This record gives sequence, structure tokens and C-alpha cells, in this order.
Amino acid sequence: MHRVGIVALVFGTAGFAVRADGIRDTEQALDEITVYGSAVNAPKETRSVTVIDRQAILNAPTNSLIDLLSREANVTLRSFTGHDKFGGIDIRGMGDTFSSNVLILVDGMRLNAPDLSGADLSTLSLGQIERIEIVRGNGGVQYGDGAVGGVVNIVTRKAKQTRAELYSSYGSFDTWDTRVNAGAQMQTVQATLNAAHYQTAGYRDNTFLDKNQLSSHLGWRPNDNVSLGADFRIHDDEYGLAGPVDAGAIDHAKLRRQASTPFGGGETHDYAGGLSGSVNWGRLGETQVNLAYRYRDNPYETANYWSPDQASVLPWNNTFKHGEVDVRHQFHADFGKIAQDWKLGYYRREGTALRREIGHYVPDQSALKQAEFNNQSGFLQTSWYLPGNWTASAGYRRDTLSLQRHADQYQHRCTYSPVFPFPPISCADQWTTVSRANQDWRSDAADAGLSWDITGEWTWYGSYGLGYRNPNPEELVLAADDLRPQRSKNWESGLRWHSAQGDQASLGWFRMVNQAEIYYDNAVNRNYARDTLRRGVELQGRYHPADALTLSGNFSYIDARFEDSGLRMPLVPELKGQVGLLWHADDRLSLSLSAEYVGRRNNGATLTPPDQYPRLRAYQKVDIKAFYQLAGAEISAGINNLFNAFYETSAYGGAFYPMPERQFYLGVTYAFSTSGDKP
Repeated sequence: MHRVGIVALVFGTAGFAVRADGIRDTEQALDEITVYGSAVNAPKETRSVTVIDRQAILNAPTNSLIDLLSREANVTLRSFTGHDKFGGIDIRGMGDTFSSNVLILVDGMRLNAPDLSGADLSTLSLGQIERIEIVRGNGGVQYGDGAVGGVVNIVTRKAKQTRAELYSSYGSFDTWDTRVNAGAQMQTVQATLNAAHYQTAGYRDNTFLDKNQLSSHLGWRPNDNVSLGADFRIHDDEYGLAGPVDAGAIDHAKLRRQASTPFGGGETHDYAGGLSGSVNWGRLGETQVNLAYRYRDNPYETANYWSPDQASVLPWNNTFKHGEVDVRHQFHADFGKIAQDWKLGYYRREGTALRREIGHYVPDQSALKQAEFNNQSGFLQTSWYLPGNWTASAGYRRDTLSLQRHADQYQHRCTYSPVFPFPPISCADQWTTVSRANQDWRSDAADAGLSWDITGEWTWYGSYGLGYRNPNPEELVLAADDLRPQRSKNWESGLRWHSAQGDQASLGWFRMVNQAEIYYDNAVNRNYARDTLRRGVELQGRYHPADALTLSGNFSYIDARFEDSGLRMPLVPELKGQVGLLWHADDRLSLSLSAEYVGRRNNGATLTPPDQYPRLRAYQKVDIKAFYQLAGAEISAGINNLFNAFYETSAYGGAFYPMPERQFYLGVTYAFSTSGDKP
């Protein structure tokens, strides 16, 4: 097996820009963040922020959203299947609870489910994404519950002109990926439609995925001060659940591709819609309102390992529905020589989460667990632009969460005679409530930060923040009596540099302390009695040694431990880095390459000493893609895991989940316009 070593300072491919008329548009950044490229932070931010724009998405040698995200500093891939279903990203070493400590937003609204499943990134395709913003560390003031390790905001594409784009690719494991993106821009109206179909047999037996997606945006801007919008998103899929591979078979090329649960699988039906509006009141500021509703139904079947037939399959079902209201008002004020920006907001999410276990009517086994939740919060945030090129920021949020939960079981109940030998008089199967509880919590988040524009090229930043994470309904179904919200403290500081030629670099340091961190101890969900500690360093940069060549990348170190035992956090690599380049051979042909290194990790079952379970080995992976422009079309060919490295990102005890070996794909993108612009 070929291996590729990397040195301490390494580079990735995240921030590349390429010349490609029609296929590769020039994108616009958010007002709050100045985009210099995806591998470096925004200059005024007091935390580590990475922005991946549309061109970087197109240039990256990948066809997977989670692969793209996991190439950034201290962002780690977690997957059970090798594709985006049941895959996610961990930011700054959250470990096995990453799904509840990393917040994923789509156009500012939560993608995370109100249970332990986290955000289903398979409901998005790369073709519908305009830009991705990664905000590391505590984001509790602006984003609320769960923004502990970091926040990822995915901004979807909106029409800039009347045009359409078609993409289709075929690759290893019988994988088809087809996408259509169409947009229309008129005087006051814009409309966007995205459709996608993806299917794969999967690397392992019974890891198939077949999904269909449709999303749309309709915007109306009657004048410069008013805008209205409506969105919807539909996702349906079917998938297989292969189960883990025994540690004794993990090094056997054939055995590790077999399914231990060959009859497991499920389907997802995820529907979301929203309305948005903004009004610019002139000197009084701007008001933004977002209303959203989401329904998700996930029936699935699990089975015992190496189940001999489908009779051993157990049906389960997770369903949730909720509505969201997000209202924000921001305004600018000048007090003498001090300019100020103020933002205040209100957020509410209300809904239900339901879990059915082992079918509907299996006596003494079927269970129904339900929770109703109401989460409300308000926040205030301000930035002051001080003399001497200093910027100070501060904010505060108050959060309240109310939960009502109950658990029912389908039981075989009998009425017995009062006379010895007490024979049963009558029996019936019925639903019986076995537990009921209510919880009410209040949590606070706060932050304060400084940035200093030392010169036109150098910027220093530093911040301190307090955050929180509420228990979700699924955790409360099986919880210790004293389970409560976790708290976090986050310190960070760093330097940023950029040149007029587009070269840039950033170096940051952070320290995070989580108090009462929530975890599952193989029996119930509870809080750690002692703090958990995380500290680390993040280095990012981009360099142009020649007009046709770009190097860009990152290196990260993290020390994540339990305070009492000193044991390293499970499934968190101490070292991680990337190296890559983008080369424009000529105006039509380009080559993109990325190499990454992920260090050794403790087993997911290693929660207390001694460290008795096998560790996950370090791995190096290289991906490469070439693309050629031809008359409005782009032909791309890529190889993921070029040197066929073996690796896994999840393991619990002796149960491992291997990741795919070498994969090939070939794709074609064609764009055309009806507005007179060049396609």
C-alpha cells in the first residue's frame, strides 16, 4: 500500500480560484465577512472563520460535501458508511457528541435535528451551494444552543441571471450523480430551482444510497428597501445499514466489505419550507424576519449482527416536526469618532420529536417515546470601531427551554382472580404510560472580543466566550435524574496576514473548557462530573509562487482530554493537516490535488482508563481532479483515495466502520444562458 508522508506545515486546496467563463461565476460575500479565499479568516472577526466560496467548491478534488468540509483546519470527518448519509464533521475535538455540539445552518436556519442524529448533510448537494462559512469555537450569542465546537452556515445559490446548469457523473461502486440548477432574474423577481438524483451501491455490502432532492427559492424585491422570499426543500432517500466490521477482520480486504447487518436499512422523508423578508428603515436600521417549518420522517430497520434472515429485523421510526421564528434588527450609530454596529434578535423553535421502537404492536417490546419542546431566546450584539484601528465586540443571549416528555409501552396486561390460585380472568394488549416528566432550563451565553488592524497587512484578534448546549429530547428519554445543560468557556487569539498579491496566512490558538458535558455512559445519558479540556493551534495559508499555480492549506493540533483522568477524548486526532495545489496548465486545462493526514485516535469506547480498546490508526489520503473547459461545458475526472489507503473514522470497542478504498469518477457540466450573457 502506498503512503504519502507530510511535514509539519502542510497545505490544502480549499481556497483556489479558477478562470472558467459560464461555469465558474464570481460570487458575492456576506457583509459581515470579507472573503479573501476559503483557507483564511475574515480580517475583522474575533474568532477563526473560514469561507469556502463557489469557485473553491468547484475546484476541490471531491464530489462529497463532508469531504470538502473536513479538509479545513480542526474539522474532522466522521462517517459510518463512506458517503454523506450518516456522515458529519467534528470541529475542535467534540468527539462522539459532535452531532449535538456542532451546529449546521442552511441559509441561517438549523439543519440539526432535535435528537442525536445531528445534521443530515446528505440532504444537500454541492450543486446547490453558493458558499460555506465555518466559524470555529463558541458561537452561543449569535447562534444559540449547540454552537459549542463551531458553526457551519451553508448559503444556497440564488439567481444572478437567467441561466441553467446541468451536471452528471458516473463513478466507482456504480455511483450516479445528476444535478440541475436553473435560475431566472427579472427586474424585481428572481427564482432558483435545484434538482438532484444520487445513487450508489456503496463501498461495502448493504451501504447503498438512493436519494432525490428538490429545492427552490422565489424572491421579490419591489424596491431597494424591501425584499421578500419563499423557499422549500424536499429530500427522499433509501439506504442500507451494513453494521460494523469486527476488529479481527478489519485488515482483510474482502471481509471488511461484507455487511454484518445485511438486512438493515431505512428511508428518509425530509420536507422544509420558509418565508423571509427584510425592510431597510434608513437611519433606523434593517429588520430581517425568517419563518421556517420542517417535517422529517425516518423509518428504519435494524438487525442483530450477521442476521441469518430478515425475520430478525426490528422496525424503528424517528419523526420530528417543528417551526422556527428568527427576527433580527441591526442598525449603525456614530458617537463622535466611534462608529458602532448593533444587532438584536429573537429566536423561537417549537415542535415535537417522536421515536417508535420495535414496531407498533409487539407486546412488551414496542415502545413510543415522545417529547414536546419550546426553545426561546433573545440576544444583543455590538461592535465598536475605535481609534487606532481597534474593533471591540460584545454580546449576550438568554435562552429558555421547556420540555414535556412521556414514554409508553405496548404491554400484555391481565386481570387476575382474587381467589387462589389467582387465574387470569381477562387479558389484553394495550399502550401504557411508563414514565412522564417535564423540564425547564435557563441558559446564558456571552462573548467579548478585540481585533487590531496593526498595518494594512497584519491583524491581531482575541476573544472570550461563554456557551451552552441543552439536552435534546432523545437524550432525555434515557437520562440520569440530574441531567442538565452543559456549559462551555472558550478563549482564543491569533494573527492574520494578507498581501496585495492575494497571499495570506493565519495562526490561531484556542482553549475550551466544557463543564457538565453531556455523554452516554453505555446505560444512560449523563453529565461528566469533571471538566473536559481542549486546547490547540490552527495554521492556515495560501501562496501563489506563479500566476498559474496556487498552494493553500492548513495544519492543526488539538489536545482534548478528560480533566480527572488525563485520558484523551475518543475519536479526536491530535494532529491533522493537508497539502495541495491548483495548476492552470492553460486557459482550458486545470489540475487540482489534495493530500491530507489525520493522526491516531482513541477508540470510541475508551471513556475511562485503562485504554484497553484498539486505537484508530493514522492515515494519509490523496485526491486528484482534472477539469477541461470546452465550449460552455466542463469535463472533469477525479480519483479519490489515489493510493488506496485503508482507514476508518469511527470505531467502538471491537466494532469498526471502514471507509472506501480508491474511487474513480467522470463528470460533465454544461451551462447555458438565455439572457444574452456568455454561457
